[in-house]
Amino acid sequence: MNLSIYQKDIFHNYKSNSQRARILSENWFSRFMYCPCCLNERIIPYPNNQKVSDFFCESCGNNFQLKSSKLPFSKRIVDGEYNTMLSYIKSGNSPNFFILHYSNTQWTVKSLSMIPKFFVTYSMLEKRKPLSGNARRAGWMGCNFLLDHLPKEGKIPIIINEKLESRKKVHKMWNKMSFLSNRRPELRGWTSDVLKIVQEQRDVFNLTDIYCHEKYFKKLHPENNNIRAKIRQQLQILRDNNLVKFKGKGIYEVIK
Repeated sequence: MNLSIYQKDIFHNYKSNSQRARILSENWFSRFMYCPCCLNERIIPYPNNQKVSDFFCESCGNNFQLKSSKLPFSKRIVDGEYNTMLSYIKSGNSPNFFILHYSNTQWTVKSLSMIPKFFVTYSMLEKRKPLSGNARRAGWMGCNFLLDHLPKEGKIPIIINEKLESRKKVHKMWNKMSFLSNRRPELRGWTSDVLKIVQEQRDVFNLTDIYCHEKYFKKLHPENNNIRAKIRQQLQILRDNNLVKFKGKGIYEVIK
């Protein structure tokens, strides 16, 4: 995979570096990126102005949206209109998101990761302030994705510091959590949220360690009035899918 996004004809057709970066990164992605979900060699761009998704895989039907930045991604990703994204999450039709960090001096890809669609949940969606009444689109409200709400499986590395991860490893990480695809959209967030807290514990932890985060879960899921029962349910799901091992008497072990 060639990590240079530079194309002379595109570069000189635009004066703005932001326009150059958007078109160069999209062209690079279209030419070189494979599908992590099924390892198909190519993913295909949608026509312009397609809502939510930029690319799709002809083999497995997965959709993808590309986010590019000259700065490393930290805690948030700016996305589009809040209610549009919320409706896609509710319907279970959220795309997979790629986040690409590039250099606008060397015009190369520095890093690339994918957020699998089943980790795009209510819990990681944040409303932005509506545009003021003086704005051309007064009242329009965008959203952010909160990257720090994701467990480690929620961001699959494909390129790290200009080095490629093996396709086999990327695909294995996708498959590890793909059981979430079969869960209702409103339940995926719970599994993701509990897994994130589990991963912040020691390799061996007890139920009380997770109960300590009850306020955090209540903030993410204010409609739920039985947080502890939900935690136990999610730990059972993580156990059934070989992410934790139950050792008895409320004690669990993280499976590496």
